[in-house]
Amino acid sequence: MNSTNPVAIPDKVEQIEWGSEILTWLRGKFTFVGAVGTVLATGFLVYYAQHFSASLPLTPSETQDAANLIGKFGVGLTLSLLALGVGIMFSFWGDFALPITLLILAALYYFSPDLLPMTGLITDSYVPGAEGLSAMAIKALHRGGLFLGAFAIGLQLVDAALRIRNRAVYGTHQDQIKYGKGIKEEADYQNVFMGKCWQLPFCRKFVREACPIYHSRRTCWRERVGCMCEEEVIRGALEGKTIPRDVVAAAKFIPRTSRATPQQKAERCRQCVIYNEHQRHKYRLSVPIALSFVALIYLLFQPQLLNLTNNLLHGFDLAMSRFTFANDPALDRTTIGTTPGFLEHGILILLMLFLLSQIMRAVEF
Repeated sequence: MNSTNPVAIPDKVEQIEWGSEILTWLRGKFTFVGAVGTVLATGFLVYYAQHFSASLPLTPSETQDAANLIGKFGVGLTLSLLALGVGIMFSFWGDFALPITLLILAALYYFSPDLLPMTGLITDSYVPGAEGLSAMAIKALHRGGLFLGAFAIGLQLVDAALRIRNRAVYGTHQDQIKYGKGIKEEADYQNVFMGKCWQLPFCRKFVREACPIYHSRRTCWRERVGCMCEEEVIRGALEGKTIPRDVVAAAKFIPRTSRATPQQKAERCRQCVIYNEHQRHKYRLSVPIALSFVALIYLLFQPQLLNLTNNLLHGFDLAMSRFTFANDPALDRTTIGTTPGFLEHGILILLMLFLLSQIMRAVEF
């Protein structure tokens, strides 16, 4: 069996390298094609929106040709924005700002009917027969933002689901572990759910007997010192230092170092294998509670929240129209209706996911 290892391991490494190279190639291609396509399609659509808002009347055949061309650029813009989103996703997967960045970009395109007049490119005087083409070009920009926003919401869903699962199973990221990295579980270990540090698998018996944290019945993450990060505790265990068995007396032996700030001590805890196990327990406890809490809010107050979202969108729309003096009917959007629809549902789901992610972030500290 040993004779096959030298062959198997290089093959596996080669497969990983090939996979990494393919992913890097795809990331670059998607980003490049998406960025170039987005810039070109946006430029042409903005040009058409400006050109047909002040151009001479067109013949029916010219109007039809222009409409077909604008439709093709609209489809190209939507596909390019999605390709750019995929490329950015490959490049910055796991970054908290990823879905927010995509949503900001989507919002710029979605609210382009209100934002474009601010640039002075779109005039308020429309030539009869051509205003439909100008509105069509602007709606193509608006529609691209809608699709990109839907992609960002879906990405947030996947990211939240994977983040919750990984935190519940593995705790924090394994590459962040610095103190106790590679240490094995004790043979006679305990694993008390939501237990103290000395009730978790990585508490070493020979250290525990001389650990003031253990004898004072406290936790290392509360005191910000422990057997994985504080040399005084480790030295005491190696030297066989005697710690009183009394809880109050043992607490006086807990090291009170001033060499590190509270923030540095907290960061030290986040890099500790014992605290990581504690975090894993916290996630297993908090995930079902947080999911139930967010789902309950969504189900119980869904009509009120949808109406509130719809009113906010209408208020923003009205404010932007007044600010930009863009009240022409040709620029009216049909996506925001008098009753909540797809957009309001999507935004509300995104807000619920944001609330859930913030709750999960609070658990990390």
